[in-house]
Amino acid sequence: MFFTTGLADQYIQQNKEKVNPKHRLSYHLMPPVGWMNDPNGLIYFNDEYHVFYQFYPYDSVWGPMHWGHAVSKDLVNWKHMPVALSPDQENGCFSGGAVVYNDMLYLLYTSHFDSKEQVQVQSLAYSKDGVVFEKHQNNPILDAKDLPKHASKKDFRDPNPIEIDGKYFLLVGSKDDQNVGQILIYQTEDFVHYTYLNKIGPHPLFGDMAECPDLFELDGKHVLMVSSQHLPKDGNRYQNVNSCLYMVGDFNTTTGDFVIEFSEEIDLGHHFYAPQTLFDGKKRIMFSWMEMWGKPTLTHELSHHWSGSLTIPRILTLENNRLIQKPIDLSVHQKHIIHQQDFNSHQTFLNLEKQLRIRFKAEVNEELILRFEGNENDHVDIIIKDEKILFDASQNRLYPLNLRMTNQNYQGMIDLDVLLDTSSIEIFIQNGLETITSRVYFDVDLISVKLLGHA
Repeated sequence: MFFTTGLADQYIQQNKEKVNPKHRLSYHLMPPVGWMNDPNGLIYFNDEYHVFYQFYPYDSVWGPMHWGHAVSKDLVNWKHMPVALSPDQENGCFSGGAVVYNDMLYLLYTSHFDSKEQVQVQSLAYSKDGVVFEKHQNNPILDAKDLPKHASKKDFRDPNPIEIDGKYFLLVGSKDDQNVGQILIYQTEDFVHYTYLNKIGPHPLFGDMAECPDLFELDGKHVLMVSSQHLPKDGNRYQNVNSCLYMVGDFNTTTGDFVIEFSEEIDLGHHFYAPQTLFDGKKRIMFSWMEMWGKPTLTHELSHHWSGSLTIPRILTLENNRLIQKPIDLSVHQKHIIHQQDFNSHQTFLNLEKQLRIRFKAEVNEELILRFEGNENDHVDIIIKDEKILFDASQNRLYPLNLRMTNQNYQGMIDLDVLLDTSSIEIFIQNGLETITSRVYFDVDLISVKLLGHA
């Protein structure tokens, strides 16, 4: 099959009405049809937020990767734009980042080739208007000859351009010849020509491949984010197939050294991967893919003609080396907002649409359950027990999941901000100190919310 952006746009227009809306989200970014995975090229350009994403319009499973594109003025209301990149010169346009340079929007991405063996190189596309993109005539801009010794030629992907202290760098995900993840750092002055500077790792916390690296300044520190493939479980940590970590430290812009001072998992839920951030001049904002490799995608299994979503945009701050995540303002989109005090006179709320928010802040000294219930014996629970916050979706009939819990201990005053959007739940704990993100599916259109216990 031959792929172009024009053919992709034509297919979307002809087939988007086939999408079954039953489990479609209300205030999250989803593909108009087909498959979505990693957020790419997050950027604020021409007074709009631009989100690109890994996209296969022709089926609701992963296929030859395109770059989908959406824009927003407020991070809530999204407009789908023409497809930005198609694999017309390669077998896939894999993940990458974006940068504004000389008043133009540059996209850095991985050109993926399947021949006798996998080949991955880095490529560039650019646009004057942020809508129509042209691939650079001298692609690739980085290939095997630009790799340091002992770096994999096969797994070399996810370029992310960054600016720190007025200097330009490109981070690229990598692994060494012992299958330990590392991040390669290249320096540039024009995002076309690059010089290898250094690497971060190889490091055991990067798993067997460091994907989707991001590095930025935040509240006086440098924060590195990485998606680590097949990171071994460590107690309650790293429960997913792949795990997402942040590392707080110091990045030396002269040598390319990064000194890690603190590291932790970004999200503790079942469906969170490949996060990337942007800076809009005031705040650092993060999106992530709200699915996970190795887990079933229910909307595909149900033949709904779409799969995948991004998390709600999250504003990031740093407090005592801890990454704090808070959702953007969603007040215009939540149809029901229930506060903790509302439960005092009404322990069960019936017949609620599945776009709602629970704001719970109370002194809790005994076990308490916040239950979201569809039909009888079909529910998911947020449990406060033994100084932990637990998420239990084992009784979700359509999509049962194993138990997840916080790494931190909590006692006394508990603060939860819970966002439910048709087929997703995002739990912000203690003002965003920890988060749990998972997909949940109810077969009914209206649900009940119950508080079991006393606060």
